[in-house]
Amino acid sequence: MALTSSPSPCPVSCDDSSPIRPKLKSSYQPKLDGLRALAILGIIFEHFGAPLPALLRCGPLSVRFFFVLTGYFITLSLWRMQSRMIHSEEDGSVHLFRYYLGRLLRIGPPFYVALLVGAILGIEEVRTNFFWLATFQANNYFAYLGYWPNAVSHFWSLAVQEQFYLLWPALVLTLPRRWFLPAMAAFILFGLIFRIACILTATSAMMRWITIFGCVDSFAVGALIAYLKEARLLDKIHLLPKTLLFALPLIAFSCFFMGRALMTLNNDNIWVSLTESFDAIFLAWLLVTSLGKTHERYDRILSWPPLAYLGRISYGIYVYHVFVIIAVSPLLLSWGLSESHGDFARLAILLMLTVALASISWHWLEQPFLAWKKSLESPAPAPATVPAGEFSLQGRY
Repeated sequence: MALTSSPSPCPVSCDDSSPIRPKLKSSYQPKLDGLRALAILGIIFEHFGAPLPALLRCGPLSVRFFFVLTGYFITLSLWRMQSRMIHSEEDGSVHLFRYYLGRLLRIGPPFYVALLVGAILGIEEVRTNFFWLATFQANNYFAYLGYWPNAVSHFWSLAVQEQFYLLWPALVLTLPRRWFLPAMAAFILFGLIFRIACILTATSAMMRWITIFGCVDSFAVGALIAYLKEARLLDKIHLLPKTLLFALPLIAFSCFFMGRALMTLNNDNIWVSLTESFDAIFLAWLLVTSLGKTHERYDRILSWPPLAYLGRISYGIYVYHVFVIIAVSPLLLSWGLSESHGDFARLAILLMLTVALASISWHWLEQPFLAWKKSLESPAPAPATVPAGEFSLQGRY
């Protein structure tokens, strides 16, 4: 099966917001896992060939959602680490080592297992591109190639995330807090300018989509929301005028449909560069709404245990789902099931197999490494005195 030519999103922010087993009072919000589940379903439905109308094809939107989530949670995590560094006698390099090791323990095990299995099974795209995949340079290499190696094309977003994990601490830990807001605004503007420049200079659309330069604005939107969260500004949204509170969801969904409509244009159309910007507005509203006090029915739907569980194992679903397509599709074809005939039965079989494999991975591979990761974390410091003009770093995220 040939995957869609649009960039394959990464379904996991690798943010550790879903604890293995929340104990006592926890800031864990199952509704965020519910949102992850909806996003990963949008991705695999598109890759599995579900008959979706153009305006509901949300694969590229999902990558933006997970990048926004990553920007949000990683920024909070780094500020928490910064607070620990201030109140710890350990050298700062020890904390940084734990951070980088923790990132690797979160995304590495399922990813490298998938690569090794793919290479053993003789998947040519895995063997040919193994070095670039294993070193998280797939996005840059694919942009250089100018085409998608279908079996591994979805790994580009993992490369972008790892590059973000590598570079973001240097910014967050050294940037004065009073400059953080202007810096995030500059990154958001840079992402748009980069995409416009790529179109004006007839640069490959893949360069615009999958390099970190074309994705940085999504991470910055998440980081901006993290800033608002720590500044306690999100808690004051309900104080906005009622007219504005009523208008915000209308604006957000207008941006959602505008982004979907722009995706139908040719890649050389200058207006296409605004797609991700419209998506960012919608996703920012979605995340802010979910972080705040939402309607009880909305919470119940997104926190529904099967949906939340699907979001919790979404990383494994993403890593393995293309290999499931490759391994199972020939058998399904022999049964007369294809994208054009028996598509819903085919979709159901692929979905069940992928979820089963991701569930096994979560319980037997990912959770043990997550437990090891948590054992490496230094204990949280005592609450610090907040300097004038700064905001609190207290609390768990």
